[in-house]
Amino acid sequence: MLTQLPPELILSVFSFLDLPCVRTLYLVCNSWKNFIDENESTIYHTLAAYHEYIRSTTVDFSQLPSMYSPKSLAGVTSWKSFCAQRVHISKSWAGKASSHYVSYASSGSTVHRIKVDEQAGIIMTSSRDGGLLVSDLTDDRVLWSLQKTYVRQCAHLEYGKGFLIFDSPEGNKEVWRLASEFPSTGPSSNALPDQVLASEEAFQEHAATYPKGHFKPWAVLKMPRVTHAFRFVYPTLLVGAWDHVFLWDIPSSELIQTITPIQEPEDPNSAFAVVLANAPSFVARLGSLDNLNYVDVDEKHAFICGVTALRVFSRATGKCILDVPSTRREYGSRRFSVIYESEMSTDGAVLVNHYTDGKELDLSRSSFQPRSIDEFIAVHVSSCGRHLVAMLASSRVVIIKNFQDGPSSLDNRMSSYNLGLCSSRSKYLAIHNDRVAVANNNGIFIFSLSAAVEARIIPSASPSGTLVISRAPFFGYHLYLSNLTCLQLSDTGLYLNWDPFHLKICQENEAEPRRLEALFRASTSDQTIRYLRMPTGDVLIMLGEGM
Repeated sequence: MLTQLPPELILSVFSFLDLPCVRTLYLVCNSWKNFIDENESTIYHTLAAYHEYIRSTTVDFSQLPSMYSPKSLAGVTSWKSFCAQRVHISKSWAGKASSHYVSYASSGSTVHRIKVDEQAGIIMTSSRDGGLLVSDLTDDRVLWSLQKTYVRQCAHLEYGKGFLIFDSPEGNKEVWRLASEFPSTGPSSNALPDQVLASEEAFQEHAATYPKGHFKPWAVLKMPRVTHAFRFVYPTLLVGAWDHVFLWDIPSSELIQTITPIQEPEDPNSAFAVVLANAPSFVARLGSLDNLNYVDVDEKHAFICGVTALRVFSRATGKCILDVPSTRREYGSRRFSVIYESEMSTDGAVLVNHYTDGKELDLSRSSFQPRSIDEFIAVHVSSCGRHLVAMLASSRVVIIKNFQDGPSSLDNRMSSYNLGLCSSRSKYLAIHNDRVAVANNNGIFIFSLSAAVEARIIPSASPSGTLVISRAPFFGYHLYLSNLTCLQLSDTGLYLNWDPFHLKICQENEAEPRRLEALFRASTSDQTIRYLRMPTGDVLIMLGEGM
């Protein structure tokens, strides 16, 4: 081929190969080795685009620092080493390459919420006692802070593109911006005097670290109503109230859209009404979302998790396009369960891999599905904007493929994953570039959303699920996870708040890891099913993993 085809055509063929194939060609044939060496930059530049590490081959090597953090580019000096680093990071998340634990003591012992910007090299945390800290991701020192008297206890944090948002005691939303990205014209005209004063005090206390990790006041957004949950995906902040959703453009600090009602369908012919019309009577009686647990937003949709349902609203029309009641017994025609059988982790890796056991469900056999007490407590949308991952309170995760298709054929596009005992409480759901992390009282699990969307059940295989889920065995017991209130993902790290007392127990007691594994094995092997009769006459089903 090297002598019969022009080099341009051979390079075009290389663009369709994966990295292991190129590596194999390099090792088995001297002629191919010489060709790859001579065209190394072009080949690996093309492969970086093929694997979607970059948008296209128009991206220059010098642009990588603006796209990836220093941690992601450590040791990267060429397109070849860049591809090798991406492969290593991917393998680390799969438990097939080295990874390690790191603690950040500067964040304090009462962390409530966490946000991470690896590009800027900072960790932002709010506290159960009040206050806000910004710490250096590299050397674990405090860079900037706001006092406990200024930031309320258990403040929720949102962050993106240099904008930091938290809720004030009055229910308003404060917006701050990284000093390094702040316009040179001075404080935003939307900032209030209290913000400016707090900013000046913070600068005086941390002048030696300026500008890294420093923030300046941008705006205070006054909410039209009492609000319950908010989520920021640049440039839009979505804030949920009882029956309203408010969308703010953060760079301009303007309220750009209001969606209402969200509790009851405005149009009786809406997708929401269609779902209720075909649901059991007890589902139809519920009607409203009840209290809001979580919200998410992208360019086209608003996503709302309530006690009784997960709903998706179109931003273009304000209409509900999808409603999934949280009273279903089954979520889709496929149910997967994590099983204990696992791939051994690579030396130096802190993650292990677990297979999934899959079961096809015939939902047409029964028109009545007994009511199960559960609720959606978190939801995230994929980076492509087509798929959803949602977390139920009972350690179940629901995947919805092509959610924009509405209620039609929903069961065929929806699947559920049981991550240990369903009676064990879910705690947090995080997503970054379609990598999903789930924290519950059974442990911490990581998987690919795109792989979960395409997961299939193979009857002849054992185990029968095609999705492999990684787990951090160090976090494997509900007492150790009882204080976890936040979980965040980045390109190279998973960040959570952790009790150092339990960390010390694991480090000093050699038998502790084996005990935790035994407990997890028991939770994934539980086959019990428990039925209780509710006062309403409905059946409460506590599902074991094997159900």
